[in-house]
Amino acid sequence: MDKVIIQGLTLYSLIGVYDFERHQKQRVLADLVLYTQLHKAGQSDDVNDTLDYGKIAERLSDIADKASFKLLEALGQAMVDAIFAEFPVDKLELTLTKPDILDNADNVGVCFCRERPM
Repeated sequence: MDKVIIQGLTLYSLIGVYDFERHQKQRVLADLVLYTQLHKAGQSDDVNDTLDYGKIAERLSDIADKASFKLLEALGQAMVDAIFAEFPVDKLELTLTKPDILDNADNVGVCFCRERPM
């Protein structure tokens, strides 16, 4: 299976459990591996035959911007659901991290590994 990759997508979202996290949007980084068939696009050289990573990035940005979740798990699930509903992806890996939350850690995050629901 082929892959489309997006790394280091910077998003902003109102996310967090603690009071200090609920006052302003925080930076969230997203890394995606999207599994799909790229043969047709390789032959046609037409963006309509592949995953438009610009549209996917825009959609995830929109979800993050409008969200007000406490947990990265909930934000990630909303993103996974939207990707499967709106794009021809067979399987995905989505990692969301909050790089600015712990003084003594570079990053904290979650990773989803999901296949398209049957």
